[in-house]
Amino acid sequence: MRDVMIMVAPNGARRGKADHPAIPLTPAELAADVAACAAAGAAAVHLHVRDDAGAHSLDPGLYREAVAAVRAACADIVIQVTTEAVGRYTPAEQMATVRALRPGAVSLALRELVPDAASEAAARDFFAWMQDGGVAPQIILYAPDEVLRCRDLI
Repeated sequence: MRDVMIMVAPNGARRGKADHPAIPLTPAELAADVAACAAAGAAAVHLHVRDDAGAHSLDPGLYREAVAAVRAACADIVIQVTTEAVGRYTPAEQMATVRALRPGAVSLALRELVPDAASEAAARDFFAWMQDGGVAPQIILYAPDEVLRCRDLI
């Protein structure tokens, strides 16, 4: 383990080529960008994938393509997929993506995945499944009340 782990997020979910022509969107572009970041010292990548129209996607097939390309370019980098909803995906769809992929690491926003008390039972089962399967979660918390809620849920 390194004393410091640098994680890069090369593209995010919202920006496109019109915002920055060099933003990596395809698996090949992601692989090249991540390889350059790894050569500069990055140890991990927070990975978003895009569909054919360039829109943020949680499609497991698109993730598999991107992960394979990145892994071929940098065998040792930690790959963390994201479940960011971007107003397009439900908690059930986010969880289905993770279950289909079984990634080593995943980024999850608490407010998206567990938006209310009614969703807590499904989230509890999902987190237990991840723990049993060795999927390492990064739980994103945006405010102090979310830290407290996360603590209570744990």
